[in-house]
Amino acid sequence: MPQCSPAYAVGRVRALEGTLIGKSAVERLAACESIEEMCRALSESGWGDAKSRKDIDALCDEHMKRACKLVKDTTSDERITDCFLIGYDALNLKTIFKSRALDTQAPLSELGIFDPEKLRRDVEERSYSDLPKPFAEAMRLIDRQSAMSLDPLFVDSEIDKAMYRFIAERIAPVKDETIRLYFTCKAEFVNLLIALRSGAMKRGAAFARKLFVEGGTLSFDMLEKVAEEPERAYDLIRLRPYADKLAKSVKAIDTGAIERAADDYLLDLMRPERYAPTSIIPLLGYLLARSREAMAIRLIAAAKMAGTPGEKVISRLRAMY
Repeated sequence: MPQCSPAYAVGRVRALEGTLIGKSAVERLAACESIEEMCRALSESGWGDAKSRKDIDALCDEHMKRACKLVKDTTSDERITDCFLIGYDALNLKTIFKSRALDTQAPLSELGIFDPEKLRRDVEERSYSDLPKPFAEAMRLIDRQSAMSLDPLFVDSEIDKAMYRFIAERIAPVKDETIRLYFTCKAEFVNLLIALRSGAMKRGAAFARKLFVEGGTLSFDMLEKVAEEPERAYDLIRLRPYADKLAKSVKAIDTGAIERAADDYLLDLMRPERYAPTSIIPLLGYLLARSREAMAIRLIAAAKMAGTPGEKVISRLRAMY
């Protein structure tokens, strides 16, 4: 059961932070010559024993399960922590819809806030009354639009839009400005990338407009103009608090670099309160740190299997907490 005291969660996080892998350890992993050497380095770091890429993925899964369980068990405000976990449920729903269309059963994540097998049954039976309203509405719309054939992009888009509506409803009464700014910026980053990628594909404003999510302050009309003229992107964000962090990548219209810079900015928002004794943010920062750590290790493992040079891998990594 969730705890009523943020201080309890902070104490738990303090005890676990020493097990996090920092920047220097990640760089040492990236410098390994083979997946076998990487497995040895992971073991020596205390992160866990592995002998193969499959074992590394399993370790990442286990670390994330523990981190998400910690969040669920110790949260002092489920309205907030649910918003940081709901992405796993959104991914599950996307997987379930696509599996239903193919008449298969793909594995689901256990990291979200909803029972994954119940989600599967709900979609298979087309019964959504137990889901929050934004998701229920999106599921019914997907069913109507996919009666003849499934459009994967439409499924992804509607579930993403439902997720951001869900988040907006959950954080509406939240007074913490860091949390509110985090999700405002997160929605803006999603929409900026949609606009730029739509422009790169020459799909234009009308296509992008159908994909935009709610929750940011960048107007959809201005984002549509970026979809038509990507070089206008920096003018759109130049007064936003993350403008300096994203300036170089946005001006270069480098969507991969924009994603990395955006993720780093969101993590940076948590840093000032990392050691706050009575805030929920240290718990959220720990969850993001574990997620960033697992992402880095998975990327490095994939690069080792592909023979990608270590220095190239490092250039693709997000900042560590």
